[in-house]
Amino acid sequence: MQKYPGSIHCHTDYSNIRLRDSINKMPDLINYAIELGHSCIGITDHECLSSFVDVENYVESLKKKAQKNNEEFSFKVIRGNEIYLTRNGLSASNFNKERGDDYYHFILLAKDLEGYHQLCELSTRAWMRSYVSRRMRRVPTYYQDLKDIVKTNPGHLIASTACLGGQLPKFLLKFRETQDQKYYETAKKWCRYMQDIFGADDFYLEMQPSDKGEQTYVNKMLLHLSEELNIPYIITNDAHYLKKEEAPLHEAYLNSQDGDREVKSFYEFTYLMSSEEISYYFKYLSSEQLEYAFKNIEEIANKCQEYSIKKPLKIPQLPWLRHQQFSQEIKQSYINQIPTLKEFENSTYVGDKELVNAIIEGIQKHRDIQNEKAYAALEECLQLTWVSSEVNKAHWSAYYLNLQKIIEECWNAGSIIGPARGSGGGFLLLYCLDIIQMNCLREKTKMYPWRFLNPQRVSVLK
Repeated sequence: MQKYPGSIHCHTDYSNIRLRDSINKMPDLINYAIELGHSCIGITDHECLSSFVDVENYVESLKKKAQKNNEEFSFKVIRGNEIYLTRNGLSASNFNKERGDDYYHFILLAKDLEGYHQLCELSTRAWMRSYVSRRMRRVPTYYQDLKDIVKTNPGHLIASTACLGGQLPKFLLKFRETQDQKYYETAKKWCRYMQDIFGADDFYLEMQPSDKGEQTYVNKMLLHLSEELNIPYIITNDAHYLKKEEAPLHEAYLNSQDGDREVKSFYEFTYLMSSEEISYYFKYLSSEQLEYAFKNIEEIANKCQEYSIKKPLKIPQLPWLRHQQFSQEIKQSYINQIPTLKEFENSTYVGDKELVNAIIEGIQKHRDIQNEKAYAALEECLQLTWVSSEVNKAHWSAYYLNLQKIIEECWNAGSIIGPARGSGGGFLLLYCLDIIQMNCLREKTKMYPWRFLNPQRVSVLK
């Protein structure tokens, strides 16, 4: 029996951003795919790319664990998106169901970092024009978007035809219903259109397991199209839950939200399947046809590079130089009380030097922090700031100065600013800089400076 490489069309609970859809937790999905012996998986949440930082971090943790145990880790997670493809210009104001307007499912997979950036651009356009219709948020991707972004710079995305909610299956089912040849010809024209955009090697027909009439019919018609138009085909699970026995739980979750959901008919087979289960539901395929579908999945996985979407933290530099410029003699007197000030004063970065002036200005302004206890607390804050700046290759001084300027502008505009919030309330440096109004020493609150600049909380999104 051929070994199923894995489904490159799967969903996590990040798909629930529009409406309730999947109960898969990302780590559980990856772990179960590995348990089944799959070599890859594609995460294609419904118009959502938000999981991929967590995905990258989790895969890194699995690699480190394997390395520690002297084990090989070759499992690949492919980044993708299931978009809602629709006609150019469709919006809430001109939607017309009778005219045939609809939002068709379509799968995109990123081959490399440039492909991921294209996914981001497509998703941004879709969300910027999103609206609520028929009790759900519509996030349309126009056909023109594919031409503008993908065809202009081709070779970075892979596309597949998705589930029964896709445009191509809809054409084929309409052909089945009417036996009107024009629908089959339209289906072929649509395929050629996608081949033109993505290239003949990066557009795939997607079959899904089922013993129901509609999906089985579509699968068999896709085989005909594949042979006639020389388009490769693949098999995916469209997994919304992990195991078959979880179907009732998934159904209950979907029905907990208002709206008519095609639970049993649409989601009966949308779980992560083993090689045996895939073979069972595709009994009408020859061993050669099954092997061909599996080979194409492996081909897609090989096309998709391993790349990082993270980058070092970069803090913007606002125009600061508005603090009193103190003499070296005055600075030295404060360095004697707060030794880490010397690191900032000797730094080549202008923001570090400016922070020294801002801190001295703040101490002179606030009589309640002109004592040894406050100096010790400020020293602790600055030590953490300096070490965190070195570790993260970032200038936290810019962060403080930016915050100070923003808060100052808010006060000047007549806004009321709260005294403090979160872990920042125990960070005396923020009070010194007038970012917050609460002196944690005066209010006798506990200080946890390490919480405020915890490197684990740094955003590294590109």
